[in-house]
Amino acid sequence: MPHTDVLCITHSSWDGPKRIRHNLMREYSKRGHRVVFVEAWMTWIKLFRGTQYWRFAFNFLRPPTRTEEGIYVASMPPLFPGGEWVKFISALNWNIVRWWLKRSVLRRLSLKNPRLFIFSNTAANLVGKFDESLSIYFCNDPFKQIFEYPSAYANLDRMENELTSRVDVVFAVSEKLVDERKQFNANTFLIPHAANIELFEKAMDPSLTIPPDIARCPKPVFGHVGVLNVRIDIELMQELARMMPKASFVFVGPVIEVNAEYRAQLESLRKFKNIFFLGDKKEEELPAYLKGIDVCMVPYVRNEFTKYIKANAKFFQYVASGRPVVSTIGPPDFEDDIVITATTPVQFAEALRKALSLKTHEHLLKRKRLAVQHTYGARVDEMERIFETLKQ
Repeated sequence: MPHTDVLCITHSSWDGPKRIRHNLMREYSKRGHRVVFVEAWMTWIKLFRGTQYWRFAFNFLRPPTRTEEGIYVASMPPLFPGGEWVKFISALNWNIVRWWLKRSVLRRLSLKNPRLFIFSNTAANLVGKFDESLSIYFCNDPFKQIFEYPSAYANLDRMENELTSRVDVVFAVSEKLVDERKQFNANTFLIPHAANIELFEKAMDPSLTIPPDIARCPKPVFGHVGVLNVRIDIELMQELARMMPKASFVFVGPVIEVNAEYRAQLESLRKFKNIFFLGDKKEEELPAYLKGIDVCMVPYVRNEFTKYIKANAKFFQYVASGRPVVSTIGPPDFEDDIVITATTPVQFAEALRKALSLKTHEHLLKRKRLAVQHTYGARVDEMERIFETLKQ
């Protein structure tokens, strides 16, 4: 694979939780490609909400910064609100971003004929504007279902469908997303989530020290590691806390992408003495926290959003750590010593108890064999095979 420039357009921050977009770009950078990660997390709404955001307002005027991993990070200008509802506003935002990229990023870095990876579902206006050698839309979420306001759904659909039809290739993380995107682009392929196996397998290292805040939680410890958002089933957690009062239910990660009502519901779980929120942790600290967990949980609400999820990154991280997993959403096609699927509080509690016994050396080896098949390196290899096939 010849070294090429990669321009990655996202709707998240590089310094935030590391998701598939971050990790795929890391993999490309490791392979010698020059990667520019364009982050978009600053909006005019945030600037009006509080002065704490103003120190970031002019980050777009700075030259791209280079991370320790060799990835260039550039912060796009603040976006005008309303683009989810009004196509003209969305087009205006992306035209401003296009102008800024050409003047402040591409010219400064002498970026030529990059591969254009788009992770933002509304950015159709960017396709074909950078003399890109290849344009890719990577669909990692059902974006319409995530958005809080149904009044924007029709416009979000139109913009995502337009983006899908314009790009050369579409990748999606689940079969359901593939089926939806394939209606608008025949070159749509499945690239599932994965995990940073080298990082998360450190949870099996006997010399790794368990952090004190999780070490003092009474055993057994059932844990969720990752972003806390509207997917967490509040009622399920309340019932589990009542049914298993001697167990600890631990959440490690930041609360993001939630409204005030749902945040209050999450906060209501603090009244249970056996539910613990340990907060956001650095990525490199997560294996130590996973080592302190006996069974990992995916306690998601089963709804229109989660039906799109088959196996998310969290699942593969758990498996790579060697921990048994209990999940409301599966994936159901694995045996119990990989993941137990349980949909009611009673079933979930029974599954947690059963999972405590699935911790033999043979179980660990089986999880490790599965995990090594689902690395970001394997995902990039598959994408490159698809690119080569499309050339022929």
